[in-house]
Amino acid sequence: MPIDIQLLLFGFFAIVAASSITQTIFLPYDLMNQLYSFLSRGIKYLLLNTFFIAGTLVQAVLLKDFMKDPFKRNEKWEKALLYRGWLTLQEAFANRHLTTKIILLLAITFGFGLAFSLVFFEPIFIIPYGIGFVIIGVPVLFLLFKQIGFFNRIVKHTEELANGRLEANLPEKGKSMLAKHAQHINILKSGVKTSQREQAKSERLKTELISNVSHDLRTPLTSIITYVELLKSADLNKDDRDAYTEIIDRKSKRLKVLIDDLFEASKMASGNIELVKKQVDLVQLLQQALAEYNEAMNESNLQFRISTPDTPIYANVDGQKIWRMFDNLIGNIFNYSLEHTRVYISIEQKKDTAMIIFKNVTKYELGGSVDELFERFKRGDTSRHTEGSGLGLAIAKSIVDLHGGQLDIEVDGDLFKVIVVI
Repeated sequence: MPIDIQLLLFGFFAIVAASSITQTIFLPYDLMNQLYSFLSRGIKYLLLNTFFIAGTLVQAVLLKDFMKDPFKRNEKWEKALLYRGWLTLQEAFANRHLTTKIILLLAITFGFGLAFSLVFFEPIFIIPYGIGFVIIGVPVLFLLFKQIGFFNRIVKHTEELANGRLEANLPEKGKSMLAKHAQHINILKSGVKTSQREQAKSERLKTELISNVSHDLRTPLTSIITYVELLKSADLNKDDRDAYTEIIDRKSKRLKVLIDDLFEASKMASGNIELVKKQVDLVQLLQQALAEYNEAMNESNLQFRISTPDTPIYANVDGQKIWRMFDNLIGNIFNYSLEHTRVYISIEQKKDTAMIIFKNVTKYELGGSVDELFERFKRGDTSRHTEGSGLGLAIAKSIVDLHGGQLDIEVDGDLFKVIVVI
């Protein structure tokens, strides 16, 4: 029972009990002349006193815990009718403009209703009543019905949304609460559409991921199985045996790279990786990563243009991970650059950040969304004839993200540009 009702009952029982006891004390009695009347009235007051005193004591016992325990007291007050009524009033006036309009409409409606009743008693008031009704009442009724119609339209629209039917947007004219409500529904609907598109995209990429993983792992594995079967042949000569062994070695290393890359990409995506940060010269780290590809640079027909400052650029990073990021991006250049084109790699310091830029001309058309290139096993080479794992950019971006940096891709026709900011 709400505490204010309990207090009210306690007060009621206490007052009635006190009044009844007072009347009993001053009960007029005459044992000789009015014995029957005295006994009947005495028994009646005795029963009343017993009932109301017992009621008072019961309410006092129920209120004892309320008075002693402050936690229960606060909990009880929050369930009190007066407190809940006060909260309801506050909620009603949370938007004073809307509440004022509703009260004004109700006042006008009731006012015209009362005025109409006066016409029955004083018919002379029919003329001013008619003029007032035409000037004020009719526009108010029109406005009221218009708002009710708009409200019903919003209700019907939300029902359609709940059933998954995304209709055209609601009108948002005016500054009323209903117009704002319609605007919010339109925003929610736009969010639902975006979410559905993202979900459809996610499902498509998930299907592609499974297909690509299967293809990339099965291809070298099939080659290994095939050449192992050929090696079992008894009449195989030494040259063929050496050639088959070399192919198995190359394909098994390829398979190991794929599995290692997939494992590392999964670890980074889950965040289950620790960084060992220290002061590292990013210029020297980039030069070391490029030095690993010296032989490949000399053998390729790509022209490299490297731009590095003479002074070091220090950053508090995990050197091994950043080297891996450089290695992946340089490896992508060799896998996907158009032959006989220039490659530009530069690093510079801008205030408190280091900016590393890789630019090359792609030999494959990069259709679709550029952001999808960050997806695992996504390649520019849709035929998947290159030696890349499709995880290079995904791992590189994860490494940069773990360092609180930013890795962006820009594509202008066939010009592919990766910008790393640390």
